[in-house]
Amino acid sequence: MKKIIALIMVIATIFSVMSISAYAEDAGTVTVTVDGVDFVFEADTSEEFRNEFIADYFGNDDSAAVYGLTCTLFGHDIETSIVTTVTHKERATAPRCFEKTYEVENCTRCDYSNSVLIYSRYISCC
Repeated sequence: MKKIIALIMVIATIFSVMSISAYAEDAGTVTVTVDGVDFVFEADTSEEFRNEFIADYFGNDDSAAVYGLTCTLFGHDIETSIVTTVTHKERATAPRCFEKTYEVENCTRCDYSNSVLIYSRYISCC
């Protein structure tokens, strides 16, 4: 009788542990969609940073980089951010969408920026 009760308790414990699940909402990101491309930025990035990255991504940035005297003397004040882009309907067959993840460095004092592709893959999203 003790073995049956112990077995029932073990099974009940296993089912109760297995039913615990956690759902994490990704509230730390901001998504901007331009011309069928989703740009997923970290929440603490400025709107100016987002606009500059999107312009650089599409090759629309015609402005010359301006380096201030402070950066020339003391170096850049670099902030690093992770940006993910999702290009929808890239291919005709599944997986259709292409996801790229960039590490972006921006100087807070001048117009210096550098983005490095760190990961890319095809995903199924639409």
